[in-house]
Amino acid sequence: MCGIAGELRFDNQPINEDRLRRMSERIAHRGPDGEGIWMKDKRVGLVHRRLAIVDLSSAGAQPMVSADGLIAITFNGEIYNYQELRDELSTAGVQLHSTSDTEVLLYLYEREGEQMLKKLRGMFAFALWDARRQRLFFACDRVGKKPFYYYLDDKCFSFASELKALTCAERPQIDWEAIRLFLGLQYVPSPKTGFLNYASLPPAHYGIIEKNQLTIKRYDEFSREPKFPVSFEEAAHQVRDLTEESVRLRMIADVPVGGFLSGGVDSSILVSLMARQSSEKIHTFTMGFPSLGFDERAQAKSLADRLGTQHHAFELQPMHVADLVDQMVDVYDAPYADSSCLPTWFLARETRTHVKAVMTGDGGDELFGGYRRYQYFLQATQLKEHGLSWFAIHAGWIMCTIRRDPRWMRFAETLEGLGKSLGQGYADLFTGGYFGRDQILKLLKDEFRTSTQSADAGAFVLSQYQERLGVEGALAFDLASYLPDDLNVKMDRATMAHGLEARAPFLDQELVRFVSHLPLSYILKRGKQKPLLRKAFCDLVPAEIFDRPKRGFQVPLAEWFRKELRPLFVERCLSGQSPLLQICRPEIVEQFLKENDRGVDHGNRLWMLLTLATWLKKYV
Repeated sequence: MCGIAGELRFDNQPINEDRLRRMSERIAHRGPDGEGIWMKDKRVGLVHRRLAIVDLSSAGAQPMVSADGLIAITFNGEIYNYQELRDELSTAGVQLHSTSDTEVLLYLYEREGEQMLKKLRGMFAFALWDARRQRLFFACDRVGKKPFYYYLDDKCFSFASELKALTCAERPQIDWEAIRLFLGLQYVPSPKTGFLNYASLPPAHYGIIEKNQLTIKRYDEFSREPKFPVSFEEAAHQVRDLTEESVRLRMIADVPVGGFLSGGVDSSILVSLMARQSSEKIHTFTMGFPSLGFDERAQAKSLADRLGTQHHAFELQPMHVADLVDQMVDVYDAPYADSSCLPTWFLARETRTHVKAVMTGDGGDELFGGYRRYQYFLQATQLKEHGLSWFAIHAGWIMCTIRRDPRWMRFAETLEGLGKSLGQGYADLFTGGYFGRDQILKLLKDEFRTSTQSADAGAFVLSQYQERLGVEGALAFDLASYLPDDLNVKMDRATMAHGLEARAPFLDQELVRFVSHLPLSYILKRGKQKPLLRKAFCDLVPAEIFDRPKRGFQVPLAEWFRKELRPLFVERCLSGQSPLLQICRPEIVEQFLKENDRGVDHGNRLWMLLTLATWLKKYV
């Protein structure tokens, strides 16, 4: 795991080494173990910041150059099947000089070009200069675990693991359409970044720059059809085997690998498998909150004691959050408001004092139907099928008024959307967790809403929703957009900010591919949490963990905005100098705050407005 950057010139001007070093400094946190800069013909330069996990010797340093000096690579990630590929290259007569996966990539490209991507199993983002063809080749993995940002104009092509390395030489222009999307999603979907002329390479894509021309292509995708003809029991057995293999591959490292342990289903499965496969006591880590109902430290410790892990627990206090708002904006670069980034950032900081690599449960919910919204969506479609939508819609509005709970309004809007299509129903359900269809109309000023109408978040979800998949389209959307552009971004920045590598066994491509081809009935059953995982690991994980209501890495934001965070919100979002009020109606922003004071949970929405106001203040 590392940080990468580089530049290719088109204008006959020499590469500026000072600029490369500034780019390197901006991502130094991603690779505290070493720095490398390589330049060729004054036209191309590659940068690498090293976090040594496999082959800790100098032979694994980067940028790495082939023996003949014609190919150079800078690589971020881990190739989990590199030993198998290394044997394949050795059998073909290729002489390798290190035990690193980077060298495998270098010579695999030399033999197979871009076709090499079909053989890679892992998380990766890399750029490779091919002097023979005078071209730059770059790619990222199938689920977007590792980031690749780039800038292109008629003078040069620049790239980096984080936007801050690209924007170090100038003040970028804001992409207001990306801001509109953010307000409905809480993240900016790729290829947008929040800045004009800066892009993010989407998952499972590669790019080639040759003769000053850029070409971007998809090299793989997780099709959900046809369905595998296997029984539920056979599917559970295969999921067990693939998950065990995925954990085993991610245990390969020349440094200790720990595990995040929340007390939920996904992390409990992974840590249990790690404990079985490790000959040494593993380290586990959890983060909790002082607020009642937002703390799973006791459950995590109970499992840790049962497994005999070396367990570490930490607590996040509200006063930390007030100090962190500016830092989070700096860490994430683009507009980003998933509040679980806060405990993840703290947890990663504390974890790094013990280990350099850690297992996470990312992907378990998208693959195995773990989110509550999937159950809500399933219930809403069943109500529609039974002709009960009208009654449920009105009941939802009434309950929203009585209970002061926006979730009832969100469910009613979902049912209304389903009257048009499944995609519209899921669009209303997804965006309703942030600023939904009706809320965005009230919040945004007329001029901004009209000028950015083509970037409406609900329309974006609808455009990405595969109607032919039915309810399964919800899982497909989350795997294609929410997972890579929200969750993977969260984990990458939070861990790499402290030089910690995160490994996600549930995002192994072979496991994802298999589960994607299973019948939906194996994944989603009304009232049952992750039935396929329960079947696969019932002997390994206690039943009470499966039966426990899902919480996720929740943060008690509504409570914090009634107390510790309220003054900061007023200062940054409601003062006359707030750039947020250039696009939002001040009376509606204040209304959300006052409703939250009265007990309505607007925590997520207030957090989005606060982070956006802070981000705009930095760049407007």
